[in-house]
Amino acid sequence: MHTLQADDNPREKRRKNTGKITLAEVAKLVGVSTMTVSRALRMPEKVNPELRTRIEAAVNELGYVPNLQARNLASADSRLVMGVVPSFSSPGFLAVSQAMQAAIAVQGYSMMFIESGQAGQSEENTLTQMLAYNPAAIVQFNIDNISSCSQLLINTGVPVVEIGAINREASWISIGVDYAVAIKKLVTSLVQMGYKNIGLLCTASNNIMFRQVLSGWNSAMLSLNHSPHRVVTSHLPADITTGLNLLGDIRITWPELDALICMSDEIACGCIMACHSAGLKVPDTLALASLSGGTLAAVCSPALTAVEFPWRETGRLAGKTLLDLLNDKSTDSVIELPSTLQLRASTRK
Repeated sequence: MHTLQADDNPREKRRKNTGKITLAEVAKLVGVSTMTVSRALRMPEKVNPELRTRIEAAVNELGYVPNLQARNLASADSRLVMGVVPSFSSPGFLAVSQAMQAAIAVQGYSMMFIESGQAGQSEENTLTQMLAYNPAAIVQFNIDNISSCSQLLINTGVPVVEIGAINREASWISIGVDYAVAIKKLVTSLVQMGYKNIGLLCTASNNIMFRQVLSGWNSAMLSLNHSPHRVVTSHLPADITTGLNLLGDIRITWPELDALICMSDEIACGCIMACHSAGLKVPDTLALASLSGGTLAAVCSPALTAVEFPWRETGRLAGKTLLDLLNDKSTDSVIELPSTLQLRASTRK
């Protein structure tokens, strides 16, 4: 019978070679990343309780003793915040990212953003790439999470901030605006100005934003005794070309249309260009309005009526909230910002 020697015991062999059990060995036993184990040991309240219990059991089983010096060095090196956005051209993203980066830079943090879904990339691949950078925190701008990715984010214990359409059911911090409230302001204003046949043009957006827009649209139209049936949904991007190409078909489908609400300034400006090309006067023949209300809304011709979202303030608050999370300070889980209706020439009769 073979007698087990010290060198035959993996734990004894590791101790002989390194003097102690490593963080990587604990992570391998649990089946998670070293970053997750490190976070569970440093900030246990930020890690899923079930996962924390498994990590604690592995630590006890292996006899792992944390290296405080290495832990401090690892923590000091983690000054990168990773962000993911559907497209760098997403409405509001540029203003949000600039304000957020300025806010976190005061404490030495920097940001890196990734576009989701590029070249057929899956959400899991995008998240894996982000976590490979060992980020201090993760920011999501109008991103839909499948359940497996949501659970992975929760398990890692990395602070997450979600920006865009407000999400009161998020598993992390949500900062943004309520699109249902915003579109109700537009619908109510157009009806009060005398428009009777109003339509809605929706393009690619995340599910939360889309649900809020449709909910606000239907409830507002019905409450004002107007039919909500004139809705066009498209998976095309929210840009000028989309508005330019779709308006003709929309007017063929509903020739009675006298006002159209678009999901972004860019789409609405594309529709204005289509009207100019067809010799149609805005707003005499067709009034146009949009959601998000950035710089483009004020400079296009005619100037565009829009519900403006405070994107720069959103970015500033997101940056401050990130710093609070990274400094273990308490913060509100939902931070909703108000939208503002700006009436301009594109809807004035």
